[in-house]
Amino acid sequence: MSIEVKHITKAFDNVKVLDNVSLCFEGNKIYGLFGRNGAGKSTILNIIANRLPAASGQVLIDGENAIENDGAISKIYLMSEKTLYPKDMKVKDIFIWSKNFYPDFDIYRALKFAKRT
Repeated sequence: MSIEVKHITKAFDNVKVLDNVSLCFEGNKIYGLFGRNGAGKSTILNIIANRLPAASGQVLIDGENAIENDGAISKIYLMSEKTLYPKDMKVKDIFIWSKNFYPDFDIYRALKFAKRT
C-alpha cells in the first residue's frame, strides 16, 4: 500500500500550518514524523485519514483519491490520544461498530485478543 500527499495546504484561523506539503509513504516501511508542537504532524495525519479537510491538495491511497472514498480510507487506521467513541460504549460494541467502517476487520480475532489482557 502507498499513501501519497500532494500539495496539501491547511490553515487554522489565519495561521498556515501546512503550506504546499507533498510526501509519499511506501508500503512495508515504518515512518516517523518529527517536529515541534504546532508543526502540523497531527494535522497531516488527520487529513490523510479524512478526519480533517485540506484547503487544497490531495491524498492518494494506492492511487485512489482518499477524500470521501470509503474503499481507500478502509485501508488505513489512525489512532490518536483522543477517543472518538462514546465514553459508555463497551469494547464489544466498538468492535461491531468498527466492522461497519472496516469490512476486513475480524471481530472474533479482536475479541480473542481483548480477552488476553
